[in-house]
Amino acid sequence: MDRIYPVVRRLAIFVASLGAALAVAAPALAEEGEYTPSAAHDLPALEALVARHLPRMKEPLLAVDVARSEARQASLLPNPALDLAWGTIPLGASNPRDLPEPLANIPNYTVGLSYTLPLGKRGPRQERARALVEGAQRSVEATARAEALGLVRVLGRVAIARLRLEGLRGLVAQQRTMIELARSRLAQGFGTPLDVDRLEIELARIEQQLSSTRGDEVAGLAACAGYVGAPCRPLGGDAEARAYVLAWLARGRAASAALERRPDVRALAALHASAVAEASLARAQALPDPTVRLAYTHDRFVASGNQMNSLTLSVSIPLPLFDHGQAQLDAAEARRARYDELRTATLRRGAARVVALRELLALLEERQAALVKILPRAEAALEDLLRASNSRLIPLTDVIQARRTLDELLVQQADAYSDAFQAAADLLEESAP
Repeated sequence: MDRIYPVVRRLAIFVASLGAALAVAAPALAEEGEYTPSAAHDLPALEALVARHLPRMKEPLLAVDVARSEARQASLLPNPALDLAWGTIPLGASNPRDLPEPLANIPNYTVGLSYTLPLGKRGPRQERARALVEGAQRSVEATARAEALGLVRVLGRVAIARLRLEGLRGLVAQQRTMIELARSRLAQGFGTPLDVDRLEIELARIEQQLSSTRGDEVAGLAACAGYVGAPCRPLGGDAEARAYVLAWLARGRAASAALERRPDVRALAALHASAVAEASLARAQALPDPTVRLAYTHDRFVASGNQMNSLTLSVSIPLPLFDHGQAQLDAAEARRARYDELRTATLRRGAARVVALRELLALLEERQAALVKILPRAEAALEDLLRASNSRLIPLTDVIQARRTLDELLVQQADAYSDAFQAAADLLEESAP
């Protein structure tokens, strides 16, 4: 008990300080109760945000409270037992027959106090309780991290949609300018109605992409609201969306490879320790817990020569002949082995995925960098073709084809950003905080 109280006190101080730190680190909602995504909000900040607002986080937090209560219970000593007895109550004629007031002079009265001594069980029970508190706390951290990464992916979807929207809106404006130009050329007798029709069909296609992308952004904002418990504002524009994506790509590249520090791995280690303590507790069941009883008896039947006042000291010892904790030991050993296997498999899987994801992220960033280089050239080529078409040096169909090529490159750039962002999020998921 002297050992567990300081541990519980330190744990309470740690949880209180953690709550204060989360309150400081969590991104604040706007006065209107809205959340504005920002590249400055890193993973710990988003963990604090979902811990405060996500309903799914309340159940793991309750598990920590329950585990803490069980740890306190394990530190308490068992209660003694008090027993009262009224014995030798006369029925019928008294012996001797001439004894006056038999109910007052024959019965005896006993008050007893008994206590069971748990041999070899308190230490393992307390160790198991402390390990379960540690496991519950690490599980909360792992859940908050997983939910925060889910929010990161949702906001990445919003950022990619914003990048697509900015590109598509520019294409729509340029396409409408080209339609006006084609109609002007048609009015002057230098064009054909087919050119105008093709441009209008291309405009309709781009507007459909614009509408679909806008739907992706709205769906992402709705999912974001589910995480933060408040409406989410869209990112401000192309520059802000690009900065958001690039910030998380940098965090993915800088992710730590020390997988043993991941909260889910540390939770498995704590559960393994609890299973080891549970096995020790099961082995201790073979030690019988003696019950010591001290009783005081006041006997009124002194006429028969009984002692009026006496004490009784007795010890009862259970015999663990059939149940000596063997089933509990089997269960504890099975838990210990499975937790050890699960931790080893988790570390092996994580190490393999980190290597593959780092390579994938590097490849996707190379692809994105190549697209960044080629896009200005495609835009310049389109401008040259448009000027040549205006001078009637080339047909308008060449400009339409160049416009579609530029559209495809913009989509590919957004896809490259999206794929790299997902790889960075997966890398953060597998890496240590």
